[in-house]
Amino acid sequence: MKEVPFDRKVIHAMIQEMGLDMALGSIREMNQLVNDVVKRFDTEFIRMEFGVPGLKAGRIAAEAEAKMLIEDEVANTYPPFQGTPELKSAGSEFCKAFMDMDIPPECVIPTVGSMQGCFIALGLAGFHNPEKSTILFLDPGFPVNKKQVDFYGLNSISLELKDCRGDDLKNEVDRLCREHPIAGCMWSSPNNPAWIILSEDELEGLAEVFDKHGVFAIEDMAYFGMDFRQDYSKPYEPPYQPTIARYMERVFITLSSSKLFSYAGQRCGLALIPPKFASQKFPALQSRFTKPDILGAFVHGGIYPTTSGVPQGPQRGLATLLKATVDGSYSPWESVRTYQHRAAFMKKTFLENGFSLVYDRDRDKPLADGFYFTISYPGMNSGQLAEEMIYYGISAITLDVTGSTQQGLRACVSLFREDQFEILAYRLKRFHEDHQ
Repeated sequence: MKEVPFDRKVIHAMIQEMGLDMALGSIREMNQLVNDVVKRFDTEFIRMEFGVPGLKAGRIAAEAEAKMLIEDEVANTYPPFQGTPELKSAGSEFCKAFMDMDIPPECVIPTVGSMQGCFIALGLAGFHNPEKSTILFLDPGFPVNKKQVDFYGLNSISLELKDCRGDDLKNEVDRLCREHPIAGCMWSSPNNPAWIILSEDELEGLAEVFDKHGVFAIEDMAYFGMDFRQDYSKPYEPPYQPTIARYMERVFITLSSSKLFSYAGQRCGLALIPPKFASQKFPALQSRFTKPDILGAFVHGGIYPTTSGVPQGPQRGLATLLKATVDGSYSPWESVRTYQHRAAFMKKTFLENGFSLVYDRDRDKPLADGFYFTISYPGMNSGQLAEEMIYYGISAITLDVTGSTQQGLRACVSLFREDQFEILAYRLKRFHEDHQ
């Protein structure tokens, strides 16, 4: 257990040499800084900056991929860019089993991670109506989605969720839609990083507003079913994963295999498009996305010119995981509950050492313990806290880069290990002693 704090002058010089603004440092920049500090001081870090899985992927996926590559000899064949029939069918059945939604296989599109699904959905939203070019983000959120909007040259505005929930959320979104040319609205639920979960009544209210103003919804379900206050793990039985698609048609849903299935390295996600929306035509999409209909534009104007599809091995692997989850022979929730236990311990340890939770309630309920939580320390803004934590061998990104209006840090639990419990407790104790 290395003595902390580390040499402040040395680390501060490293930050200066990188030209890193600690308040606005990206995930990758913080990751680079921590790697450099670890090497310089030959130490171990409590790494909370990187939202990558900390669990092993199901072996059945790797075995299915290997079989497909070796026995089916698909490595020399381009994948169909609309997806393999096997994965499309498995995705459709997964939606029915765990969302109680009828999404036909033709409306299930494999993507290179949910990131690609979000990218294409944002483009279709932003260009479907020539009179609207603004994306509304319900923040805080995943920083890269805003970079995707910037890539298109679209505009964006942000609505802070901390104190805007229930009817207030519906009313404020309605006001923003009246005052701005909003073409689409994006959010994640559970939320990265606040772990806020939009309720059924909030989703229904948002759907009413979006339909009223002709706004596309983009619902990022990267952490599908990971609100552990509910048991979403039983196929074809309620409760089902909440979704705005129960209340409106013009919605893109993106699913990730990275968190629930720990399958991040194979970069395979799914985009789900309700069938009535999939067939709707918007002439403004024709010139940029090849086709006027939503499904055609997504596939021919989005998937084809960017990646030309997802490799067939990962598609087979994900299809195997989905089918096994539906038939009950495999339950990813059994393993990912590890994140719940880590979060509970980490939150408790931070709170015992003078920290506060920035986002501490989900309306009238405590937040679930999950993949992320958010912390602040008295008298420090986001950038100051991020830098001070580095001196004590703990890393995290600031809430500033997530679109939050609050001061503090995002803490990801995924890379925290049980053998680091004592290290975290010791370093936070030292931090608190030095900053009281």
